[in-house]
Parts: sequence; C-alpha cells; structure tokens
Amino acid sequence: MMYRRISTREARELIAAREPLLLDIRDASAYRSGHLPGALLFSDLDPLALRRVLPRDKPLLVYCYHGIASQDVARLFADLGFGEVYSLDGGFEAWHADTAHVGMTAAPLADWLREHGFEPGEPNRQGGGTWPLIKACQQGRADIVEALAAAGADLTVTDAYGNDALWAACYSGDLTTVAAVLDAGVDPDRRNPSGATALVFAASSGRTEVVSLLLDRGADPGIRTEDDFTAMDLAANLEILHLLRRAQRRESHA
Repeated sequence: MMYRRISTREARELIAAREPLLLDIRDASAYRSGHLPGALLFSDLDPLALRRVLPRDKPLLVYCYHGIASQDVARLFADLGFGEVYSLDGGFEAWHADTAHVGMTAAPLADWLREHGFEPGEPNRQGGGTWPLIKACQQGRADIVEALAAAGADLTVTDAYGNDALWAACYSGDLTTVAAVLDAGVDPDRRNPSGATALVFAASSGRTEVVSLLLDRGADPGIRTEDDFTAMDLAANLEILHLLRRAQRRESHA
C-alpha cells in the first residue's frame, strides 16, 4: 500500500466529499492551539486500536507542522492496510495560511446549505451523499445544528457507515456541537451496525473531554459492541479509563 501527498486545495476537496479521518501528529500544545476540525491527536492514539475500530477503506489524512514528518506516519498507516492514505503538503502551517486567505465566515442556514450542495429550505434532503445534519456535526457547527433542529431536521439520520449525528459531532471534537446534538434530543446510547455507541468511539479515539461530556449527559458506559467490547475496554488513555471507571462505580451504587 502507498500513501499520496496532496495540497491544501485537494485536502479541502477530500474533506468536503469523503469525510476522511484526520490525524494531527504535532505535539499536544500545538494541537490545543489550533487544529483541523475533527482532527485526532496522534500521540493519544494506538494505531492498532484504530485499525480494529475503523473501516480500513475509510480515507486518512495525516498532517504535521510543515508536511515532512506526516509522510512517515502516512506510510505507517498504509503499511497497516489502510487503503487510502494522504499526507498534507505544507502541513498545518499551509492549511492555516490558506484558511486565512479564503476568509471563511459563519453563514445563515440557507447560505450554509447552498454552499455545501444542499437545497435551501430543505433540512431533510441529502446532498453529495450525506445529510445536512451529519455534515454540520462533522464540521463542529453548533449554530447550524441548532438551526437545522429548529427547522425540523430528522435527528435519526445516519451516514454511510450507520453512524448518527452524535457520532459525527464527537468526530468533530467540538463540545458545543456535541451538547447541541444532545439538547436537540439525539439518543446518547444509539448503536451503529457494529454495536458501537458515540461513547465507544470517543473513548477509543482519545477524545477525553467528549467522553466526560457524554458521561455527564447520561451515556451508558456498559454497552457492549458486537465484538463484546465496552468503552472501557477500548479507552485510548488513562484519563478516559478513570472517567469510565468512576461512571461504572456510580451506576453500580445507584
């Protein structure tokens, strides 16, 4: 298997059309200062655990500071059997400079729908193979999620892998968006076709703050996947493991 280097323009097109997994291989401080929406911090992850949880035909886009170190990590995931792996030329610095040039701004719901290939005034009509609600959640757009819910968007829609809006919001890593989805009424314990919940995904992908929020909002840490794993079994770091253990103890004493 091979990986491919792509430009920021190609990366934007890939993200818009294919919703790849994004891996940030910079240090944690740089990641906290700013990262691509929905990107995972690579240092928090176990590549072999990701290989078990994610479909290997899902595109992966890896980026670093300037597009050099990301090539080695992209090669690693290609060697692990992921069929479509990309390294971002110029890294986060190029992405950040390009974003500033594009001048991205918030837009009203109708404008947002139009810009993303959806029909304005139609919150329940797909565009480009996805639903407006799923797309807004993936982007971490809590404002658009709230507007779609108010406009009557179907809260039960799922993506091509059977994952719902809450899963997509957890993918973005934006806590405000996760809260907006839960406030709209999405079931925190809905399972995808493999039996995994949003909590299982958040725990296995190292999203510590998302795990904490989901647990605070009543997500069940004891749900098992079809492969008999719980969120605790797949916890990506010690902090997540401790959060889940405390939640289990609270449930056992309730």
